Amino acid sequence: MEKVQENFFLWVGFLLGSVGILYGKTFHYFLLLMVLFYALTNWNLFVKKLNAGKNYLLCFVAYLLYICLQTVFLDSRIGDKAHYGIFEDILLNFILVPVYVVTLKGWLTSQLLKRFLFLFCIGCVLLNTYIVFDLVTERTFVDVHTTIEDLYASRFGENKTSLLGGSLLLEPQAFHLALAALISYVMIFINSRWRMKVLYGVIFLLLLCFLSFTVTKAGVLAFLTGFVFMNIYVFRQNLRRIRLALLIWISMFIFGIFVLANFSEKYKERTDEMIVELESVKQGIYTGGTIAPRIGFVREAYVHFNEFAVWGMGVYAKDRVKDWLRNSDAGLGVFTNVHNTFLHYWIQGGIFGLGVVLFLLGAPFYNMVKRKRFSYFEASLILVIFVTSNTSILLDLNNSRLIIVLLLSMFYFYGDIFEHLEESI
Repeated sequence: MEKVQENFFLWVGFLLGSVGILYGKTFHYFLLLMVLFYALTNWNLFVKKLNAGKNYLLCFVAYLLYICLQTVFLDSRIGDKAHYGIFEDILLNFILVPVYVVTLKGWLTSQLLKRFLFLFCIGCVLLNTYIVFDLVTERTFVDVHTTIEDLYASRFGENKTSLLGGSLLLEPQAFHLALAALISYVMIFINSRWRMKVLYGVIFLLLLCFLSFTVTKAGVLAFLTGFVFMNIYVFRQNLRRIRLALLIWISMFIFGIFVLANFSEKYKERTDEMIVELESVKQGIYTGGTIAPRIGFVREAYVHFNEFAVWGMGVYAKDRVKDWLRNSDAGLGVFTNVHNTFLHYWIQGGIFGLGVVLFLLGAPFYNMVKRKRFSYFEASLILVIFVTSNTSILLDLNNSRLIIVLLLSMFYFYGDIFEHLEESI
């Protein structure tokens, strides 16, 4: 049974990095089958593990009950269309995923976690390599320079609504790339074998290249924030580690110079667009494609603050937000959500909804305090999640929600294993 669980866990890692994120909630049901199989074959042990993690799980169960009560009381007040899919989202993500993570207790080891992270990174490389060939087809080897220019100009295909029969939005894709790139960087130091160091180095550079194709400010900023923070720990190690880190920094610098020297047009266009939009915001204009509408979303939420501040809007939040943006005097009608995870859950669940998101991000730090051991590895990955969540509703998108909840739950329950990996640096 343990061997079956281990193999499934490794498949989870690979699929979360690759095609598993393309098909809505399909992957969640495979996870559900595995949890049910484990529960039916080891009921007593399953219950024992649930009891061990009950305090963490009860937070999300309480949120589900709150949304149920909220729906009953809001039904007679608000005439918007109700979106009852919120219950499925909470059950399959905020309850099922932590329950699955709890079942790993007792047999998850640092070696198994290393293999899981490796397969996640490999999956991410394979999926994005496929996307490259899918976008450029036969032109790939004919004119490499033009091909790369096209990838930057198209922002790596932007939102892909038909990819291997599924879909992949640009922001979650950039988030996955930033996350996998940072993990592969850390694994260069954790692995003692030079073959694996070189392999992770190649993976790291490929993921950075793919990330640069997306031309997403949040994705690049999130990676750099986590990368710099992680290096605070790396540069406190021995001289050999510092030399290796400097070599990687130099490689990144050369790569950056190469990109800016040859393919800077799209980055310049986005930078100029952002500067123009910042000037527009000063004049009260919030239309655009970068920072202006995001400021407009916060402004619009402030205008309607009294409608959601305490209790939230639950199943009616989606339609109500669309209505706000459609009728806004800031020209935000083309958008359908507030592009901010924290604001999104605040509107949905009020103070409780915002608290759930903060709990997810903060619980691993609470355990670090309890263990009196700070993990730079965990914190740097949480920084990536935090930065990207401020410009997109990643915790409400099928492409990204599962990996976020899975990682944060693993940080909470198995932070000591991540710390053990970190000690190998």
